Amino acid sequence: MKTLCIRRILWVFSVLFMQQVVQAQTDSSAKLAPAAPAITTTSSGLTTPLITVENGKTKKPKVKKKWRFALDADAGFASPANSELSDVFKGGLNASIGFKTAFFNDNLWVRPVGGLKYYWKKVNLGEGHREAFITWKGGIELQYKVYTIGKFAICPIVRVDQNMSSSQFTKINEEKTGTEGIKTTGKILTGSGISFDGGVMLVRSGDLYVKLDYEYYKPDLKVNADYVAEMMARGILMPDHKVYDCSSINLSVGVNLNFKK
Repeated sequence: MKTLCIRRILWVFSVLFMQQVVQAQTDSSAKLAPAAPAITTTSSGLTTPLITVENGKTKKPKVKKKWRFALDADAGFASPANSELSDVFKGGLNASIGFKTAFFNDNLWVRPVGGLKYYWKKVNLGEGHREAFITWKGGIELQYKVYTIGKFAICPIVRVDQNMSSSQFTKINEEKTGTEGIKTTGKILTGSGISFDGGVMLVRSGDLYVKLDYEYYKPDLKVNADYVAEMMARGILMPDHKVYDCSSINLSVGVNLNFKK
């Protein structure tokens, strides 16, 4: 009886000893085995491994940035914002086009831009003429997305342009009128200046947008010397240059074409 009890006690201790040996081997294997890389999910839905360095810290592998590009093209109505220009022209065409690229998770867009503003009307100057005032533009525009509603985004904009402006009369028919005409040909006014623009865009994701903005532009325009002499011969004194307020309020509709590199 005593022998049977001793055997059972030895068997229990043997089993416990074997369990301890197996547990020790498992712990040592776990220490020697390299840790599996952790997985993280990016905002775009892709999973990327985290690399563990010797000091226990983790870092993400470098991923090449995918630049986003887009083409904005718009056209609309320009309304003179002061009586100096609105007394001559009631309205005109405003248009722009430019490629842009995105920064800060596609919230900030930088757009090098070119454009024009064109006012015109018919006048009687002895014969039928068209009076036109045109401004060519080149500059940079910043767009920043501040709020999103479904497929629509609201983006304030700021823009700065270098401008080249000119005014001229163009004969459009030979019909004689009783109004005294002008003999000066070519451009009547020429000049340049910097304009500043601020406004807001309502963008529908991926295709269309509406833009409302105010442009501040006061160029110093030089008057054609022949036209000054012609007016002086008629007893009209005219300065050889003048600063004109060509500021305007613009409402445009545009198309947005997105590209990925």
